[in-house]
Amino acid sequence: MSEPSPASEWAPPPHRSFSTLVTVVCSIIAILYIGLLGRPLIEPRVSPLAELEHPAESLDRLVTRELDLRAAMRGVPRWEWRLYRALSGDEDPLAAAGDWYAELVEQTDSPLAELHRAIILAEAGRTSQAREAIAELAGGVGPREQMAAWATAAYVGPRPAADAGRALIAEIDDLPATWFTDTLIRRIATRIGDTGARARAEAAILARGRALLLRARGLMAVSLALLAAGGVALAWMLTRRRKVGVASAPLPPIWSFADGYALFVRGLGAPQAIALVAFIALRRETGFGTVLGMAVDLPLFWWVIHYLRRRDTSMRATFGLVPRREGWAPLLGATLALIAVALVSDTLIDMVSRLLHLKTHWTDGFTEELLWAGRRRVVLAAIDIAAWAPIVEEILFRGLLYATLRTRIGVAEAALLSAVIFTLPHGYSIAGSASVLVSGLLWAVAYERTRSLLPGLFAHAVNNLLSTLWTVGLLR
Repeated sequence: MSEPSPASEWAPPPHRSFSTLVTVVCSIIAILYIGLLGRPLIEPRVSPLAELEHPAESLDRLVTRELDLRAAMRGVPRWEWRLYRALSGDEDPLAAAGDWYAELVEQTDSPLAELHRAIILAEAGRTSQAREAIAELAGGVGPREQMAAWATAAYVGPRPAADAGRALIAEIDDLPATWFTDTLIRRIATRIGDTGARARAEAAILARGRALLLRARGLMAVSLALLAAGGVALAWMLTRRRKVGVASAPLPPIWSFADGYALFVRGLGAPQAIALVAFIALRRETGFGTVLGMAVDLPLFWWVIHYLRRRDTSMRATFGLVPRREGWAPLLGATLALIAVALVSDTLIDMVSRLLHLKTHWTDGFTEELLWAGRRRVVLAAIDIAAWAPIVEEILFRGLLYATLRTRIGVAEAALLSAVIFTLPHGYSIAGSASVLVSGLLWAVAYERTRSLLPGLFAHAVNNLLSTLWTVGLLR
């Protein structure tokens, strides 16, 4: 384990910098915030579906787009499908969706979700479970009874007569065309020998899948380009004998542990309290939730700037926010290397998770607003995710938390502890949390080695932007 660097010669002022009462209150809020959002790691059975406004619609969109794309990829080389699975980080849709819909059925009263679960189980070859799901549907009335008739004709009942089968297909045709409806039509048409209806259903699935395939190829090209550039940058940095320095941020920092702790808990706790009060006061969705969420982080900057000004310094110098003249090339190289390492680590985490049967919940990192909100709100959400959140989180968790820990412990310990605390508020399950943990470690080490928050900040922003592009490009 490495040891802390020699302490700075700067001496803290004799007077107390922060109110003890405010620090205690913000500490309590921060602990509650971290604890509540970290519950999936502590209580894996707590369903995150309650956090979504449109869980059924969102899951349908995710699954149908994945399965449409899968149909189109049957005609491409196998390596392309494997590459997509590696870069998208998702499980095989048929293997995972059965469990996802089982959870949805438990949490909601949705006949359509029950039908979709039955279809997924049947298509995945889980025949006995599919029969049970269809039997449960048949025990209902109204829409459930009608949907059970469709699934029975498609999968488990005696082969329907041609006229009866066409009547069922006509009923299904009245629903919006998705992978589920076209799959039902295809199965019923196959059983009654209606080659025309079967061909139309298969063509509809393939047409949607090919449109998605074009988008997926563009996203894969961007990811591969970043991966290749990052590999070159990493090789360049490893062959350099000199330390890759971008700026001159002091580590350990100029503040004491107590002052750093006070700044951190204020930056983490106060915005949550302000947001809670604001949303309770408004009592309704205004359409400006993203803007409000960004605005409540502004006190963090006020506290930090005010504190640093009293010590005759600035955020630019303290966090290395302006590269030295010779620091621009190391900045680019370090940023690209961090992006590439994060992409590779995500793929490895996904592979290990499958081997250990640690499933990533589909809601991890899922932002409903990107799917269902209007264009203005989607743009605001993208700005928040890809620009504002990385700035705030890097200042808070690396600039303040990691640096403050460095006043007491070494690089490895501070990087790990700050990464753990960074991971918990994300509220992901084990596999998703592992990805965040690795990123937190990488960005902390990058801050230490380059003496600048910029490489981690830019890599954080690009990673978030890639995730946003995958969501918008394939699901919206």
